[in-house]
Amino acid sequence: MNHGWVVLVGGVIALLLIAPAGAVPAITANVTYAGVPAAVNFTDTSGIVDVVSRTWSFGDGTAQNIPGAQERSVVHAYPDPGSYNVTLSIATFSSVVTTTATVETFAHRQAVPVENPSGVDGLAVLFNATHLPGMQPDFADIRFTDGAAIPYWIENVTEGSHARVWLALPANATAVTMVYGNPEARDAGDPDAVFLFFEDYERGDLSRWSFCGSNAGIQSDVVRDGAYAGDINVSEPDLRHLANNRMCLANISHGSIVIEGDFRVSEFGKWCGSGYIQAWNGTDHLYALHLRNGSVQHYDGDHHNFSADARAEPDTWYHVRVVLDTHNATEHAWLDGEYLGSAPMRFADGSPVPEDVIFDDFALIGSSAWYSGDPHHFYADNVVVRRYEPAPPVLSYGDGS
Repeated sequence: MNHGWVVLVGGVIALLLIAPAGAVPAITANVTYAGVPAAVNFTDTSGIVDVVSRTWSFGDGTAQNIPGAQERSVVHAYPDPGSYNVTLSIATFSSVVTTTATVETFAHRQAVPVENPSGVDGLAVLFNATHLPGMQPDFADIRFTDGAAIPYWIENVTEGSHARVWLALPANATAVTMVYGNPEARDAGDPDAVFLFFEDYERGDLSRWSFCGSNAGIQSDVVRDGAYAGDINVSEPDLRHLANNRMCLANISHGSIVIEGDFRVSEFGKWCGSGYIQAWNGTDHLYALHLRNGSVQHYDGDHHNFSADARAEPDTWYHVRVVLDTHNATEHAWLDGEYLGSAPMRFADGSPVPEDVIFDDFALIGSSAWYSGDPHHFYADNVVVRRYEPAPPVLSYGDGS
């Protein structure tokens, strides 16, 4: 038997509105999960005084007017899955205040058990979702809940087959529920709510970064995926100002992390020509990985190859993954899925990185020490910083209905 499930977009939403002086300028719509028909409980929590009546329009062609000030709540049943724009109009002695919310109802639910649950709240966990009957082919109608909405982001989709989905898993969760089966739903994934930092440049700007130097920009000619990529243009020697004009900086404030993304250097100079991935602790910089002079290196006062066999070519995209395991003060690196090795974590001056250090910032830097000739570029795309868990939870389908 199919069951109807209800999700208010964003979970329980506070809706901003213009209200009379002295009133609380918000209305909250509270939604409960229920069977078909889906019974949704709406409540006016605005605190508006002198209410004469409330009129609820439920987005399915029906409405209900409730006179008087006392009845602040109403229950409405939706017989079919869909997306409904609900409007509440509050009439007072002097005005009418109106606000809207979008309610989504779903025909199906699927249990998703969690093996090896983590005590880390909001841990980004990868979930391979298989297409199920009644689900949109592009997975746009999937949502996740454990009683409250769980942030998610769909990394990629093979239509009608499977999708790679990241969830911000609640701490100690042993199971979550996936709801689906709404032909009107649109993808509601939010990578900024899932990861410590995310940048695929598809916004066409650098607004996710806390700082970007004057040489950093967005371009569409050289991309790994999508329409845009990041481009740090390196057009002059950088020793004088330590590359502050070709740096992108993001605040992360976290300990053990995974840094992952696609990176490319247009050419290598006589002495250097490189792209740097860094983590910062105050003024101390950890050079996690850099593509430099055809090598894949890290730096702790001197340059070290992760592997003598790991080479880097110009004008070539590489998928890089770096784990900064602060609990063990150890760094691990991968290039295109191949494990390069590990190294004790040390700052640029060679000093050891303390165990359980908190990194305040993450940086991408283009470098060209003693470089002459045409400018070179450090390109980036699909950049993610997330919490590191040595043994992450595993999600899979359980019994659905």
